[in-house]
Amino acid sequence: MNALIARTEAHNPEVGFGERIAENQRRVFQIAYCVLGNSADAEDVAQEAFLRAYQKFDSLREADKFRAWVNRIVFRLALNRKRGYRRRLARDTAWQTMETQVMVDGAKDAVQRVMLERLRKEIERLPKKLRSVLQLSLVDEMGANDVGEVLGIPAGTVRSRVHTARKLLLEVMK
Repeated sequence: MNALIARTEAHNPEVGFGERIAENQRRVFQIAYCVLGNSADAEDVAQEAFLRAYQKFDSLREADKFRAWVNRIVFRLALNRKRGYRRRLARDTAWQTMETQVMVDGAKDAVQRVMLERLRKEIERLPKKLRSVLQLSLVDEMGANDVGEVLGIPAGTVRSRVHTARKLLLEVMK
């Protein structure tokens, strides 16, 4: 990967690809983790996103739009991975009639896990347009403008959808 980064940096002397990775690495991982809820899968998706960004870097017309562009790539890849995971899970567990219970240590940890799982399920039940905005806005440093760039909608719409999603979640989690 270092050889690829060096070649890209030589191609674009203003800001090298390695520097762009360093600037966006945390956020890209957080977007993937927010969608997938699993750090191993999030790391894979983040790596895939940077690989695709590297492969298509020459097609990026405006270099200053790299952040929004790579955010969009990782969000789409994470959604695709999640859809694939759901399909495989449905196929592989169709023969089972009961879910396996997760072993939990301690009552406090159990309550937290149950609440977190319930919250995840309720987020999944939200309409897609509310769910995607909420998931992206939960990532650190992803404001309404950044989320809007990723999804291609105005920042005001993002704020409105986040408000609506939070309101619906508060009602069902009571």
